Amino acid sequence: MEPKNRSNIAGKNTEIEVDIDSLAFGGKGLGRLNGEFVVFVTGALPGDRVRALVTKRKPQYAEAKLLQIITPSPDRQEPKCPLFGLCGGCRTQDLDYAKQCEWKQQQVSDSLRLAANLQQTPFTAHPIIPSPTPWRYRNKMEFSFGTQPDSNGHIDIGLHKTGMWSQTLDCADCFIAPETFTRVTDAMRTILNDMAATDSRICAYSQKTHQGLLRSLVLRHSVATDTFLIALLTNDAPWFAPKAESIGQQILRQFPNCKGYLWGTTTALSDVAVPEVTQLELGDGIIEETLGARTYRISPFSFFQTNSRGATILYDKVREYAQLDTDQPITLLDAYCGTGTIGIHCADKAARVIGIELIEDAVIDARHNAQRNGFDNCEFHAGDMRQVLGKLRADGQLPAFDRVIVDPPRGGMEAKALKLLLDLNAPLIVYVSCNPTTLARDAQQMIEAGYRIQQIQPVDMFPHTFHVETVCLLSKLQSEATYRD
Repeated sequence: MEPKNRSNIAGKNTEIEVDIDSLAFGGKGLGRLNGEFVVFVTGALPGDRVRALVTKRKPQYAEAKLLQIITPSPDRQEPKCPLFGLCGGCRTQDLDYAKQCEWKQQQVSDSLRLAANLQQTPFTAHPIIPSPTPWRYRNKMEFSFGTQPDSNGHIDIGLHKTGMWSQTLDCADCFIAPETFTRVTDAMRTILNDMAATDSRICAYSQKTHQGLLRSLVLRHSVATDTFLIALLTNDAPWFAPKAESIGQQILRQFPNCKGYLWGTTTALSDVAVPEVTQLELGDGIIEETLGARTYRISPFSFFQTNSRGATILYDKVREYAQLDTDQPITLLDAYCGTGTIGIHCADKAARVIGIELIEDAVIDARHNAQRNGFDNCEFHAGDMRQVLGKLRADGQLPAFDRVIVDPPRGGMEAKALKLLLDLNAPLIVYVSCNPTTLARDAQQMIEAGYRIQQIQPVDMFPHTFHVETVCLLSKLQSEATYRD
């Protein structure tokens, strides 16, 4: 059969009409011209028929910008946020939440299909568990500062514009964040603009020119106690010290449930909301969150799941997959442990828990959390996983791990760290992933090393975005460990 000529299909800058039949990972609608040639349309949803402008043309696919919804999908809904479509935060507020979960389930299954083919044995993909609430679920927000043209220098506090990280949209209320954050950002907006009225040096930092003062505003909230922390990050500016302290004092007076204010500085060119230097701290500087029967301490920049209500569901599933109900003593490795939440969640069923985390402040919190919850069988080490495991081995203190739990960043595991983990030869690995693509990549390497996927459980921790958590259970071939339904 002669190959079809696709060169004249969907050329760049041409308008097309296409039916959208699925949702790709990343939130773009996927349609097929002539039933075959793939087109990704930003802003389109499954069930839409749309008119779109092709912006990028590749041999196997095209990308297009939505011009008109000719026939809307029956699953469309009115987005709650007036900034939807402009803000780079939520991508699927206009899609019914139950349908969002269905598509996330499909994306996880699609991502792992190649791994399933590679291992040649089936695994069970359980139905996705939705978030306990689709709104006001985030316990942490990183807001940016900006100034709109012709605004006489008015300081905005909000989120980046879609695809334009140098522009900030002033956000009066973010509907996936706690209402407390709305009141706090309102107060900060007033304080900063009042100060800027008499001091022109107080202005938003520009990602284009790398000039200016105000960079990020980080807020963290506890559902259990309704308390919060606030961190103001600026460019390096010694002259700002008394004003930064004044801001902190005003916030602490205005919000009795604020448990800590931090002013930090950074001169990094990247837009990462972490201070290079902590210049000032007021208040306790910590909040506590309760997940199930455990209570955890959280500092401003340590890792903690952003959906507190969903985290208990997620960790219960991790604990279940780890199969800790056994007569044999269990030694458990909690890699990428953050503040120790997963290891501590499992600690009552394990003889020994070893946690490894790169961020030292998070390790300090993890040690406190173990003590706070009455566990003396947990130890936490600060450093890179390769370095920590290497040191334990060199000191003759590296145990044989019965269970390994990994919860890496969105980019997945670094190749050498994954190899080191596989060399531990643990009979069971529980992999917690917030990115199905990198989970599938790492799972393939695990399968090649003699592991098999037994179960996967998607958990939606991020409604109205394309992100999804997945708990994946892998067991070593010729191991006696098998999952018990």
